[in-house]
Amino acid sequence: MEPQIISDKNKVLAIFFSKRLKVKVGQGIRFLTPENYSLQIGLLEHKKRWLVPPHIHRDLVSKAKTRKSQEFVYVEKGQNIVVKVFNSTWQEMAEIMMSTGDFILFVSGGHSLDIPPACRLLEVKTGPYPGDNLAKIFKN
Repeated sequence: MEPQIISDKNKVLAIFFSKRLKVKVGQGIRFLTPENYSLQIGLLEHKKRWLVPPHIHRDLVSKAKTRKSQEFVYVEKGQNIVVKVFNSTWQEMAEIMMSTGDFILFVSGGHSLDIPPACRLLEVKTGPYPGDNLAKIFKN
């Protein structure tokens, strides 16, 4: 199963990744996002023990000089999470049902999540995050 790209007129709004997504054995890491995205998502899957040698990340200046925020959501626990993806004029472009192990990257446009009880999600955003009032435009 490959990632599901949700777009509007060739503009990527979101990329949905099912828990059934696979990496070829021996491939190491499979990067799932283009290299110009501010959030890089990689998937590692190994059949045998794998060692990542001790390392320190260098401070790098981003080529992208990102202004757009991106947001990554991973469903650690839960079912029937309804995600809606909107374009920049609030037209609904997709509705996705997510459950444990699924993840999504919001690239542009808008989105909503209807999260039932007993769910646990992990959210990662482009930072620093200045808070809802400065970072978000809410639909009227």
